[in-house]
Amino acid sequence: MKEKRLVLKPKTNVAGVIFIVLFALVFIFGIALLVFGKENGYYVNKNGVILYSVKNVRELKERLSLYKYLNQYPVQVEPYLLKSFPKDFPHLKAKERKKLFIKALLPIAIIVNKQFRKEHQIFEKIAEKIKSGRPLSQIDREILNYGFKKYRCHTIKELLIRSGGVPVSLLIAQAGIESGWGKSRFAIQYNNIYGIHRKHPKPGRIVMRFKSLYNATVEYVLNLDRGRAYRKFRLARYRMGDFPNPYKLAEFLTLYSTKRSHYIHLIQRIITANNLIAYDKKFESVIVAENSSPNNSLE
Repeated sequence: MKEKRLVLKPKTNVAGVIFIVLFALVFIFGIALLVFGKENGYYVNKNGVILYSVKNVRELKERLSLYKYLNQYPVQVEPYLLKSFPKDFPHLKAKERKKLFIKALLPIAIIVNKQFRKEHQIFEKIAEKIKSGRPLSQIDREILNYGFKKYRCHTIKELLIRSGGVPVSLLIAQAGIESGWGKSRFAIQYNNIYGIHRKHPKPGRIVMRFKSLYNATVEYVLNLDRGRAYRKFRLARYRMGDFPNPYKLAEFLTLYSTKRSHYIHLIQRIITANNLIAYDKKFESVIVAENSSPNNSLE
């Protein structure tokens, strides 16, 4: 009579198996998005921002129809941003084009502002350490070096003045002016909706070319944060605190255009006429709510 072997079955770690399966699914989804996303109209940039592409205005309208009313557009937007305006965008009637332009640009303006604001808050935390005499960690020093290089300065005081975003209303107003509300050739072909010129212009290559509207918006904010012509703009923004007045800030952008004072009045009229200040208020309310959350800590 054969003896039965005693087989010890290993205990299954259910939680571990679930974690591995979930991790594998997320990994596969990420790879699929990177590999096939571009063909399906999606593109992930180096900052982890997911951009979507549309072939024409009809597809853009379908995408933006997720948000029923422009005046009720949520500030906490989904992480998908329009990569470029479609080629037939300039053919829309002015009123409709402006409406779609604002609706498409708003989430880009919000996300970019949040990113710059987050950096500024981190620099503020390090500045508090320095002021109180507490020692800086290696990470603190690396962040400072990163900030000095990015914002082209050498002191923590100047870093606090230079770092920061631009009021959503002011950003959208300037983009609307510089691009003709998305009608200009540079807006469609180069994603340059802010009229940003090349540092070393050449014949036929005066303005900068950007991979996406998001990249153009980041460069626009950096231009105001670092450019010599906008020193007074930065100082005024710093003195105004967390939520600067866009009408007042606009007064320090005379060097952005050859139109000088007329350009300032134009920005202010556009902000008023399109009630863009409402988006600043919504953005402010969300930021205040996030800062008051116990789970939101920079430490």
